[in-house]
Amino acid sequence: MAPGSQFCFDGYRLDLPNEQLWHGSRLLPLTAKALRVLSLLVSHAGQLVTKDTLFQAVWPEAAVSDNVLSNCIGELRKALGDAAQAPRFIETVHRRGYRFLAPVTVPAPPTATPVAPAL
Repeated sequence: MAPGSQFCFDGYRLDLPNEQLWHGSRLLPLTAKALRVLSLLVSHAGQLVTKDTLFQAVWPEAAVSDNVLSNCIGELRKALGDAAQAPRFIETVHRRGYRFLAPVTVPAPPTATPVAPAL
């Protein structure tokens, strides 16, 4: 697995190659677009991700309204148990974009255990 293909935050694990979000051992159902938005926010944790950046990355060849992005953010907040008024994960930066607030870690890839040669 490539470095940076999984992100962990506050008991959650975002598995990018498999397009899945886990909370502990429970798989959380999310649409593909919501997962893509989350992956951008998490991979830029602590930084403002503008609406334009999100539109270009998630809907590159479609003209979509702000409501489509707002719906994805709402889906993510519901899955994460987050609230717009007191965010733990996704902060709205009014009229500009969103910021992922929680500390994110990238787990180290498992190291291969050397195999002793047979005698």
